[in-house]
Amino acid sequence: MSYWICCNSCFHSPGADRKLAVTTCGHLICNVCYQKGTQGTCLICSAKCKVSPLSDKSSSEVKALFSDINTVASKHLTEISKVIMFQARHQKRLLAYYQQRNEKLEQTVAKMKQEMQQMMKKLNDQSAHIKKLENAFQHQRVESMEMDETNLFRKPGNAPRLTLTSPPQDGRMGTVPHRITNQNLLANHSASSATVSRFQTTPLTPEISFSHSMGWKSPIFKPPSTFRHPSMSSLINLPP
Repeated sequence: MSYWICCNSCFHSPGADRKLAVTTCGHLICNVCYQKGTQGTCLICSAKCKVSPLSDKSSSEVKALFSDINTVASKHLTEISKVIMFQARHQKRLLAYYQQRNEKLEQTVAKMKQEMQQMMKKLNDQSAHIKKLENAFQHQRVESMEMDETNLFRKPGNAPRLTLTSPPQDGRMGTVPHRITNQNLLANHSASSATVSRFQTTPLTPEISFSHSMGWKSPIFKPPSTFRHPSMSSLINLPP
């Protein structure tokens, strides 16, 4: 028995003539001291208590109080080690699961970043293309406005030029494969008028006829029989 086991009143170790008992309030008392006190009252703290003698028939809870600390520590340490290993194993499995989940999330985030960069690149390319189209449209619009202003302030040019390949016949104009300017036409017409008026003795009388089927006919000028004017082709200078 351990050295510290003794009566808390007389401090004698248990022996053949001294038997120890434990009270419900947690004190040790021998049978000699117990007879000196009041029954049902603790001699040490004067609290109401019951007494249980120490023997092999004591309860396991009472025996555990007087067990060797090394034995108790080894026993509980083994149980504690089991508990620690069990909990650590499950914690390790849970940690591995979270690590795998974290790696998958990181891969997903990296993929999303890559897709975002590609989308940003496409967006920048589209923005640049749209800006290029806007600049081209603006440039074309400015050129169109400048062209309209140039046409607005441009001086009117010469009228279309006409040429004849054959003289008029029966009051009808000939074909027009060539072109002559208005100035040449007016000059030739003046020259021909002067030539005709020099030799003309009687005025020309045009004959104009109208029919419902043919419409208006070109006027036909009949010069006097005594005058024979040159052909129109000889009077009009055709351009080369």
